[in-house]
Amino acid sequence: MKRPDADETEFLNVDLEVFSRETLAPFAGALGRSWHILHVGHWGRRHAACLELTASGYGQGADAIILRMTRLLNKMPRSAKVLWNRAHARQFNIGVEAAVRSRTFELHLRPDTLQAVARLGGKLVVTVYAPERRPAAEESQSNGRRRPTKG
Repeated sequence: MKRPDADETEFLNVDLEVFSRETLAPFAGALGRSWHILHVGHWGRRHAACLELTASGYGQGADAIILRMTRLLNKMPRSAKVLWNRAHARQFNIGVEAAVRSRTFELHLRPDTLQAVARLGGKLVVTVYAPERRPAAEESQSNGRRRPTKG
């Protein structure tokens, strides 16, 4: 794994974020084992369900993760689909970690990925996290592990 102060900005993962005026616990619970729940409950004055795929992250691209998410969401149980359709925001949040010295970063999504998100009434969001800067002594003691993707 790269150090947080590496020269390359990198794609981290994709989180599914659903926001509603009603509880989304039944929605999150109905999706099954392919999903890892990052948060379900109140988010300010609204309800949220933030999830990621259990087998996503390093080594996979945004297209592959989003397409797998949309395939699973197209098969969601009727009870979950009702909550999905009533939600006021359905976001596929692409996480990117900036590097200290990176000049540019491009993340390309294929048209079929964009169409799959649009068919579900979703939108794409890109979150760029600032690089972590640690003191040199702490960096040398690091085991090279990265912080988890923020939801």
